[in-house]
Amino acid sequence: MENHGSSILPLHYGHPPEYLYRRMVKLGGIISDIIIGNYGEDFYLNRLADPFWFHSLSLAIGFDWNSSGTTTATLGALKEYINKGDSLKILGGKGRHMGTIKDEFDSLEAEGNIPSGKIDRIRKDAKLIGRVDEKLLQDGFNLYMQFIIMDYHGNYTIVNQGMNSESHLARRYHWKNSSRDLYNDARNGISGFENMIKLDLSTRKSDRNRSDIIDIIKDNPLKYSRQRSLDNFMESAPALDLNYRIDWNRMRELYEYNPGTFQELMEIPGLEKSTIRALSYLAEIIYGDAPSFSDPVKYSFCLGGKDGVPKPVNVHDYDVAINFYREILHGNRYYGGITRRLSRMIHEGSP
Repeated sequence: MENHGSSILPLHYGHPPEYLYRRMVKLGGIISDIIIGNYGEDFYLNRLADPFWFHSLSLAIGFDWNSSGTTTATLGALKEYINKGDSLKILGGKGRHMGTIKDEFDSLEAEGNIPSGKIDRIRKDAKLIGRVDEKLLQDGFNLYMQFIIMDYHGNYTIVNQGMNSESHLARRYHWKNSSRDLYNDARNGISGFENMIKLDLSTRKSDRNRSDIIDIIKDNPLKYSRQRSLDNFMESAPALDLNYRIDWNRMRELYEYNPGTFQELMEIPGLEKSTIRALSYLAEIIYGDAPSFSDPVKYSFCLGGKDGVPKPVNVHDYDVAINFYREILHGNRYYGGITRRLSRMIHEGSP
């Protein structure tokens, strides 16, 4: 069952205090080890790909209940702990750390523990997924963060996050590798503020519009540049002046490049949001196949939070929790039995 709705993630700047972050590393890492030890690495990757579960984890280890920093702090803490082990690797980060992803992939390849072919596939998918969230889902949020969590068998989860500098809000996008087409509703979910989508070409609802975009490029879009408006192409279309919205020099380059598929189009370097949007609108007017404008948002909403919400962090309770789960990780059946009984009680008490 999917969880639908929305939650606001305000943009918060700064870092968690060191005393809290150190404990987040320990507790988040121990919880991860327990899950991986009991259910396996791919199960854990699926959990991280669930926006609801991920947000719950960030709350459980003490970060803000509604902050954009939950992504950075939680995955940063997990990266520090998990990368010391030999089961998973976490790459990427926020801002300048996104620029180190290539170097991190190169280091993994040099280690020789993961086949080069699998690394190349994940590298390519991560880049395409970033383009999908940045350019095909035009929701007003610009990407500034990407984390890649991967195992040694080619399975991965990717978490991207974008910011809207005008509304001071953030959105988080979750992906899990699968055989699904990246351009047809392949996300596991989105966590963030429900927004008025300007354009969504990442859904199967836009499949015909994407095909029309390729047809227009093959047909030479420059022939439409002579029109001040495009209403004469379809009698039922209202007058719409696109002359100043389209970079016709860029259209000429695309025509000369001649992509055969939408994926080939997406792989062209320097393809801007505005160019994709103009092509989509042009395709709608010429062929009548509208793209999707609906919002695919999925939302997610113990020990307290960094800013004292819902209560201040209780350091003593936090340390008790770390020791408790460390005992479970080391095989203490008594503590493990307690957690299983608590889990059943919570499940049975759910509405």
